[in-house]
Amino acid sequence: MAKDSVMKTLTAEEDGPRMLSLVSHKLKTPLSIINGYSEAILSQSAKEKFSPFTAKALEEINKQGTKLCSLVDKLLFFNKVESLQPKDLAKKTLNLKNLAKGCANDALSHEEETPAVTATSSIAKRGTFIEIDCPPTLEIKADEELMGFLLEELISNAIKFNNKAEKIIKVQCAHHGDSISVSVRDYGAGIRPQDVNKIFERFYQVDDYFTGQIDGWGLGLCMVQKIVELHNGSINVISDRGLGSIFTVSLPVL
Repeated sequence: MAKDSVMKTLTAEEDGPRMLSLVSHKLKTPLSIINGYSEAILSQSAKEKFSPFTAKALEEINKQGTKLCSLVDKLLFFNKVESLQPKDLAKKTLNLKNLAKGCANDALSHEEETPAVTATSSIAKRGTFIEIDCPPTLEIKADEELMGFLLEELISNAIKFNNKAEKIIKVQCAHHGDSISVSVRDYGAGIRPQDVNKIFERFYQVDDYFTGQIDGWGLGLCMVQKIVELHNGSINVISDRGLGSIFTVSLPVL
């Protein structure tokens, strides 16, 4: 019996990624239909003259459907990243400043306010300011999709876990001989010492327990760490409660 139990456990562990992928794909079709029809109905709101309640209900259905679709996409991406090996990376030369600016704009566009406004060295959006300090010619050789996800995730977290009215995020890139560093700094609540070593674990969220109040699966930083490892790099976190956090990724110059 013990032997059989062990074999069942191992099989369950091996089937975990396959199950996540299957569940995610099964959710995609009904979600696409829900979102498609809700958008189509909303587009007719001016002609149909819906009641305030109906209009609000439709908007909320569409909003939550879009959010759920994003969660499913992230689960599928997690499954993809987990299965990658260094030889699978599609590496190419990337301009780090352009990549950082694009990721900052994408992170800001997910906030439920006005579109992002881009300046020469900073990006702002109604109380959220992202400063990018990066040499204009600094380049890295990396997988663009993965590195884009990494940067956007760190910037999005810096925005999401900051409850101040004015949020300031600083992205700094530098060349250190045989390595290149990318730091994302915020001045938010910071991370408790007991949580710092856990934030890269799967499904872990910096809440005392998962309440559902924080968007996401708790997989973002787990994927960030995996992407860093795939590029033969390292990631470091410095955080002080009430003062904010600094996430620094170091990558070898190739």
